[in-house]
Amino acid sequence: CRTPLVVQLRIMADEPPAKKVKVEGGSDLKNVEALLLAECKKHPQWIAPQDQTSMAPPKDYAENTLDGNKVLEPIDKGLLGQAVQNLLKKSRLQLVNHPKGGRFLRYVSEEQAQQQVERFGGLSTNELLVYQKIEEAKTKGLFHRDLKSRTGITNPNTIRTIIEKLMKRKLIKDFTSVHTGKKKMYILAELEPSAELTGGNWYTAGELDMDLVETSSKLALHFFKSRGRKGGSVSEVRDFIKAKGVINCDLTVEEVLQLVETLLYDSKIERLVIDDSQLPAGERTFRLLNP
Repeated sequence: CRTPLVVQLRIMADEPPAKKVKVEGGSDLKNVEALLLAECKKHPQWIAPQDQTSMAPPKDYAENTLDGNKVLEPIDKGLLGQAVQNLLKKSRLQLVNHPKGGRFLRYVSEEQAQQQVERFGGLSTNELLVYQKIEEAKTKGLFHRDLKSRTGITNPNTIRTIIEKLMKRKLIKDFTSVHTGKKKMYILAELEPSAELTGGNWYTAGELDMDLVETSSKLALHFFKSRGRKGGSVSEVRDFIKAKGVINCDLTVEEVLQLVETLLYDSKIERLVIDDSQLPAGERTFRLLNP
């Protein structure tokens, strides 16, 4: 009577290192996949793929690599490699960049994997690569030329076709930066570009909204006039503008601070605390200069 593979591996994991075990057959491969998934789930930060052997694992994960993990070590490398590839194809594992360099295998639940398949099914390797590079850029976005250099895809028409496909599937979207005119950048569809790039509420389609700036500035000055020498904080100015209901956007504390500092520069208000640079933006206080 043959001892099941899973039992064999568990026994071997508790014994001194032995010869590598070679197992064959579809059912054995499924068992190896199950073991690999369990180990990746147990060690979410590090089960290093075999192509990263030149990189030393973090201190606490020396035994949690494909070569050093006690549960995986007895398995034939060819079979283990096949299990890795199968799970990557099924989206049950992801090959992820490690913060310290190199890559590791990340566990993905069956439910998450199904969502990944539904979302990315049918995309080619190059299409997934372009998506990944845009994903890595987060809210900073990437230009067309950035994608060319980061993916190694040299044909601009290929990248253009991929971008069009990803946009059609609503995986990415384009936007323009206030710093680069009408040149398009690309970002994940579910993200919003950083205010540094879009100019925040002050800009619409890359153009400065002068009406919004002037209206908001007048409201801010009106607040300080109503408070006289008592003054108030940037957060209070923000609440005052919002309560008036005149503008149709929700200005951030930082944007209101920009308004207030413009009034300060124009010598219409003054600081209540001479050196307030260490205070949070919302807590900085000002008052009318000549009430």
